[in-house]
Amino acid sequence: MKTEQNKKQNKQKKLKIAVPKGRVLKEALELLRRSNYIKHQDEDYDSRRLIFDYEDDLVSLLIVKPWDVPTFVEYGAADAGVSGKDVLLEKPRNVYEPLDLGIGKCRVVAAADKSLITEKEIKHKEDNVKKKIYYSVSNLRVATKYVRITRDFFNKKGVSNVQIIKLYGNVELAPVSGLCDFIVDLVSTGETLRQNNLIPIDDIVYVTSRLIVNRASLKINSGRISALIDDLKERVKKNADI
Repeated sequence: MKTEQNKKQNKQKKLKIAVPKGRVLKEALELLRRSNYIKHQDEDYDSRRLIFDYEDDLVSLLIVKPWDVPTFVEYGAADAGVSGKDVLLEKPRNVYEPLDLGIGKCRVVAAADKSLITEKEIKHKEDNVKKKIYYSVSNLRVATKYVRITRDFFNKKGVSNVQIIKLYGNVELAPVSGLCDFIVDLVSTGETLRQNNLIPIDDIVYVTSRLIVNRASLKINSGRISALIDDLKERVKKNADI
């Protein structure tokens, strides 16, 4: 009986970490594995289950949609999480952000159809060309899922004639169909832009995944949260040195 109680107590003591589905999942799992917080291979965390709580893992994992990670952490459903900086900027949450994990590298860019601008113009007349196209129409239409980031970007440039069109997917199709003049979207290699005859004009923000922590958990479980931060920080440093 005592052994069973101890097992239950150990399970209750585990930190819960929200990890995003999709392109960052593999890198996040590898980081946690190399930091000795999880023991299993990627396929053991690949199913329709929401919570993975293997007995030999030091933490429980919640595999959720990327945009939901900060919500799970803010409201205490997870003690910590792995979230892209783009998500944190677009939908700010009341969470602690102690560490850049250096994974999930990509960027949010403004892009336009190649008919408006060439790569040569971007390289050799960068500032003048950007100014010309941003102020070339009376009502600049921009399609994006990053409404906040886009609005802040154009506000800082003093471009006030922007109509932001919210899309949830297939943003690259918007200029082709005539829906908009520009898009603001997340890119990694830029291949999707090239395939849709688009060219990046401005890098708005460089994105990596961050460790975020629930503020109450930081106080209640300060020792374990601090250990998690230190262990991941050491692993990130080793990765950078490779």
